[in-house]
Amino acid sequence: MKQIILTLWILCLSACSMLGPEKVRHNKTTSLVNFLYPDGNIPKDLPSPTLHLPLRVGLAFIPEANGHNTINNSTKNKLLNGVKQQFSGLRYIKSIEIIPSIYLSNRSHTSQLEQIRQLYQLDVIALVSYDQIVNRKENLLAMTYLTIVGNYIFPGSHFDVNTLIDMALIDLDSKRLLFRAAGTNASKGVVAEAYARQHYDKHQNRDFTNAMTMMQQNLATELSAFEQRLRSKDPNDDIKVVAKKGYEMSFGLDLLLFLIMLASIKLFLPNKDFYES
Repeated sequence: MKQIILTLWILCLSACSMLGPEKVRHNKTTSLVNFLYPDGNIPKDLPSPTLHLPLRVGLAFIPEANGHNTINNSTKNKLLNGVKQQFSGLRYIKSIEIIPSIYLSNRSHTSQLEQIRQLYQLDVIALVSYDQIVNRKENLLAMTYLTIVGNYIFPGSHFDVNTLIDMALIDLDSKRLLFRAAGTNASKGVVAEAYARQHYDKHQNRDFTNAMTMMQQNLATELSAFEQRLRSKDPNDDIKVVAKKGYEMSFGLDLLLFLIMLASIKLFLPNKDFYES
């Protein structure tokens, strides 16, 4: 009797295998352009930005259009704290605030940014968007096989995940893009259908973290270039820089090193009493 049942199962599996794998594509994305200009009308003549140093910076993830959270809030805060560290210590940055997700939705974007600007007294905001595509080839035998044997005989569902994370620094007064930095990550694997959901979630979070790490590395380069741009005061640059009251832009690194050197020399020179003794 057992042999008959086993034979019937094998025949069923053979019939299923003729159907071939089912291809599934999941795309989870947030768009900077759609968030800033939901009507699709992008202004062509935005005013030139005038930055008042030191800057107050906001950090936030752009919400998904469908209201779902592909990245949980705990992971978002962890990733944003990594970005915050990149801004910390820069002399032209006064403060960095992580904006909670509850302050952003997929409606009334312009008014939301203005409210956030007033609430946190921000000058610029770094908006993080992402695009993650999961391609799956679901093997119809994978789930049935687990019931019969319990180990991997037939391959499970093949998948590959491609992730892009992009950060854009926006001047809140002019709505102009100041600079942007991006990071990518790609991964693939095989998983039994019974564990697919858990495995995909694990891969998605890991890939977001890896892409964010690359973005932070690129952000360090962009921040360095941006600082040089502010210091150069190129008259042909459309970004204008103004010092807030009490902030001295000319106090550069070279002067700081010179003062440290003078202090060191004074420290090691013998005092007047030394010569008189």
